[in-house]
Amino acid sequence: MKLPVLHNFNAIKGEVISLSIGYNNVVASESLFACVRKYSPDEEYKAKFDIDVSTDELENDEASKITLSLDTNALAAGKYQWDLFIWNGDHPIKCLVKGQITIVEGVSNRGK
Repeated sequence: MKLPVLHNFNAIKGEVISLSIGYNNVVASESLFACVRKYSPDEEYKAKFDIDVSTDELENDEASKITLSLDTNALAAGKYQWDLFIWNGDHPIKCLVKGQITIVEGVSNRGK
């Protein structure tokens, strides 16, 4: 599989985005960072993914299962860039996944 893998999301503001990624190496959650920026060159990120790594219920050649989750309440409607990097200390090593997130306003989610 060629890295980084492209994965785009569409979500209604307020939904939680979750993604489970099988990875063929052992990795610790402390070595991973995934965030959302309005534009790729922006210095400040708009939101950060929560990251959990497990070695349970692995499939095929997986050595780790990475679970990302993001509460979209912090994001205004619009398009954003995101990615997931492996880090070594304060140096990014490898981008595993990248893509765009499109957040739209909901209709029925604001109350009955």
